[in-house]
Amino acid sequence: MTGTLLELFRHKTWATLRLIEYCQGLADEDLDATIPGTFGTIGETLRHLVGADEGYFSLLTRKRFSDPLPDGLVKLDDLPDGPIALNELAERVRRLAPRWELLAQDADIAGREVTTTDGWRVPGAVPMAQAIHHAGDHRSHVLSILGARGLDVPEPNGLDLWGYAEALGSMKPVASTT
Repeated sequence: MTGTLLELFRHKTWATLRLIEYCQGLADEDLDATIPGTFGTIGETLRHLVGADEGYFSLLTRKRFSDPLPDGLVKLDDLPDGPIALNELAERVRRLAPRWELLAQDADIAGREVTTTDGWRVPGAVPMAQAIHHAGDHRSHVLSILGARGLDVPEPNGLDLWGYAEALGSMKPVASTT
C-alpha cells in the first residue's frame, strides 16, 4: 500500500504544480474571480491549498517550517499572511514534495496518533488522506472558476490520475490486433 500512497502524493504535487503554473499565465481579473460554491478567488484558493498542505504536514511531523531540518532539505518559513505570488506557492509545493514522499513511505505513520491544533486525536492516516482530498477538492474549485469564465483548463492531460499516468508514460494505448 505504501507504493499507492506514494503515487497519490506524487500526483497531488504534479496536479497542484500544473494548475499553479497554468494560472501564472492568467490575467489579474481571472485570478481575482470566484463563483458560488467555491472557496474564494483563484488566488485565495491556491494560497489556502498550499497553506493547508503545509499545515497537514506540520501536524503529522510536529515541525514548523522555520525549525532546523536534520534531513538536509531546504527550510521553509511559515506561510505569511496575505496574498502570495504564484511562483512562491509553486516553489513551496516543490520543496514540500520530497517531505511528503518520505512520510508516505513511513510504514508507521498511518497508525501513529497525532493531536490536532484544536484538540482532536486521530491516527496519522486521517490528515494524510485529508491532504490528498483537500488538494483535489480545491483544484476542482479553481477548474470550476476557469470553466465558468470560459477559460480553457490545463491540457493536454488534465489534472486527474489518468492524465498523471499518461504524462509519466506509465499509461499507453494498447496496439490493436485487428
